[in-house]
Amino acid sequence: MVFSSWFKNRKIEMKKQAKIRTAKKVAIGTVAGSLSGLLGGLLFSPKSGKETREDIVKSSKDITNNIKEKTTELKETIDNKVTDVKSSVTESKTKISEYLNGKKNSKDIVADDETPSK
Repeated sequence: MVFSSWFKNRKIEMKKQAKIRTAKKVAIGTVAGSLSGLLGGLLFSPKSGKETREDIVKSSKDITNNIKEKTTELKETIDNKVTDVKSSVTESKTKISEYLNGKKNSKDIVADDETPSK
């Protein structure tokens, strides 16, 4: 039993590692292809060097602004989710406390009813 579970876990881990290696290869291929395409476009474009440099500066500014916007949006989304989870946890905590207090009170009432009268 112990060995079979160990072999299953080992097999699952090996599959995960294979997927990670495949993902890395795809990512490296994508980056390499993008860079070679960018380099080819820059080298074989009919624009002058000055125009090409201006385009590069403009593109880098656009990319920087886009990254800043996406980061801000992501931060706001995360903040909203954290706030939602906090309020949900607080609400659940309150409900559980009320439920437990109700159970405690009902046990106290039952205990009072079972106390013999003198």
